[in-house]
Amino acid sequence: MKLRGPLFAIAVLTAASCRQPRDASPAPDTHEVSAVDVTSSPPLVSGGKFRRAFESIAQHFRDESRRDASRAAAHAGLSEACSTLWCFGYRSRSEALPEARAAAARAVALDDELPAAHTSVGIVKLCDWDWTGAEHAFRRAIQLDSDDAKAHHWLALYLSAMGRHEEAFAESTRAEQLEPLSPGFRTGKGAVLYFAHRFEEMRKQMLGVVSRAPDFPWGHDWLGMALVQLGRFDRAIDTYETAVKLSDRTAEVLAGLGHACGVAGRASFAREILEELERDAENGYVPPVQRAYVCLSLGDEDRAFELLEEAYADRSWELVFLREEPWFDTVRSDPRFVRLQQRMRFPRPPD
Repeated sequence: MKLRGPLFAIAVLTAASCRQPRDASPAPDTHEVSAVDVTSSPPLVSGGKFRRAFESIAQHFRDESRRDASRAAAHAGLSEACSTLWCFGYRSRSEALPEARAAAARAVALDDELPAAHTSVGIVKLCDWDWTGAEHAFRRAIQLDSDDAKAHHWLALYLSAMGRHEEAFAESTRAEQLEPLSPGFRTGKGAVLYFAHRFEEMRKQMLGVVSRAPDFPWGHDWLGMALVQLGRFDRAIDTYETAVKLSDRTAEVLAGLGHACGVAGRASFAREILEELERDAENGYVPPVQRAYVCLSLGDEDRAFELLEEAYADRSWELVFLREEPWFDTVRSDPRFVRLQQRMRFPRPPD
């Protein structure tokens, strides 16, 4: 897996098409963001176009919150945008999460009845591995507005991470029903199917996404994941190559291609991608879990666990899904994995 920056993107990239909170100013148009001028400055790491796009979204909400410090929706938007930047690996945790945490707290303090404020709090708590707090915040957002698609989407992701797959499916289905034209929320439902190991259903779901939104990178990304799990490696690699191109070689998507090449026996290609990710990590933050996935596909479990320890020390977002991630199925009995999962202090899984 790679979760998962793209799932943060789902929420942000669909913001303009969703109903805006009552005091919100419009977010930057998502089509304008996607077409951001990539020649304005050279990318520091892969995915430079999207880094600048998300930075522009964060700056939009930052400017709005400074223009009128009493606007809770601006603070909520800033919080989510900062969380997005960290999850994608475009900022380190220390650069992104303090601002996200402060903005979420400010949003709730200003308007405790704004659903987006509680959703932003829930995202931060999920990033901080506060399992109980995250669920409470997402459910509070839904209590305030049962038709808030984004809140249902985030609750679905939380429930997936906790192994509560039927509940997660119901929540993601509700998000999709509320925003049926959103490729993001449709991809979110694909993610829920992925963590539930329902790969054929996931494949069909993601085929629907890419047919309706062929330029949406993460539709191809998650379709590639389904194809890998179904053993359709050639098709998976072709699909991932499309995702890598569309995403401007975003690290998390690139790691998926590396993992697919590794499990398909194309070790030399997988190593080339791993080397690229390592170079990117020298110039900026690249989540260590992404490199660990490629190492696992190459059979280098010792290096993979070294990277997973780095991820634990960093409280990496990707580890939120450790217990349910199919890419870890091959090492679940390894004592190092057992100890790592115990240290995460997940709630007891459902019977």
